[in-house]
Amino acid sequence: MEREKKTFVDWIKKHKRELLVAGVSIAAIIAMVIGIKERKALEEAWSSLRSMVEKTPEHVFDAKPVPSMDAEPVKDIVKMSITSVDKIPHDVAEHLRNLPEGWKASAQKIATAADHGYDLLPGQTWVEAYRTGGLAA
Repeated sequence: MEREKKTFVDWIKKHKRELLVAGVSIAAIIAMVIGIKERKALEEAWSSLRSMVEKTPEHVFDAKPVPSMDAEPVKDIVKMSITSVDKIPHDVAEHLRNLPEGWKASAQKIATAADHGYDLLPGQTWVEAYRTGGLAA
């Protein structure tokens, strides 16, 4: 029994490259079969993603200037603790938001989303750009 076990382990060690190629090939074949089987769902997801990218406002992709590496190093470092109470202020871009079950967008939000080129689905609303963070009073 021990001898058979040893010869089997030796065979695996000797053929590990072939076993690896076979395993990867089988995984690729399974992925292709699933992809072919779910082709319609994949095409719908791809087209949905494409339409979302086409509807994205241009200013979302505007690049911010990168600070120069020639700038003087910061001499005084201010230590800040970031917690849920005091966050670094930051801007949040306008976006769609999924609402909790049973909630509906107001007529004003539906109209605003349409002005921005979006058709809200049931359970979605439009959120305007806003600034958040900072110290709580």
